[in-house]
Amino acid sequence: MLVLVATTELQGTDPGDYSFTLDGELVTPIVAECSSPTRCGCGRGFPGFASSRATTTAMVVDRPHLTPELLADAVSAWLERDGWRELLAHDPAHEDADDTEGPADDVVDEMLAEIVDEHIEAITEVCAHFAVGTVLQRDGSYVAARAFPQAA
Repeated sequence: MLVLVATTELQGTDPGDYSFTLDGELVTPIVAECSSPTRCGCGRGFPGFASSRATTTAMVVDRPHLTPELLADAVSAWLERDGWRELLAHDPAHEDADDTEGPADDVVDEMLAEIVDEHIEAITEVCAHFAVGTVLQRDGSYVAARAFPQAA
């Protein structure tokens, strides 16, 4: 299965690069950005599933042992560990009529399943457009191949 992993390859070729992930960990192009993503850098990062940190460079790789179900499990575990269940459970926009605390557990499960699906779709879409071994960068929702800097 084609997936995105954190890489330090080509790190530092762009001003403001950062890498707080584990080299080779699974990453996603979807980010919950803050109100000033250009200033803090979250608008350029790929969040890692293992470290819950981000990097500005990712690579398309083929992981034959990885299945869509295992990728879904990894995304789900990452979201759970990072507190998304609690966040969604206390979202007043999705309150049940009988529950002033937030949505019912089954509604939260459905929301989490949709988020997992969105991450898998985004990873699959990005990987479909780039060759294995391509180092990527992102700017908001735009993902592009990073090139080696060359002198003229």
